[in-house]
Amino acid sequence: MLDLVGYIDAGTGSYLLAAVASGAAGVWFFIRSNIAKLRGRKGDDPMVEADPASPDA
Repeated sequence: MLDLVGYIDAGTGSYLLAAVASGAAGVWFFIRSNIAKLRGRKGDDPMVEADPASPDA
């Protein structure tokens, strides 16, 4: 029983690596967007058009 060796083949390993990387990126963007909302920054969302009447535009 002590002679068992863990093995992850290349397909499973790359799948796990992609899942971990995408999860880390998702957490990063979630935190970054919430920090931007808390600071009240405008123009961070590329889907929202800038107000042409605003002096920042």
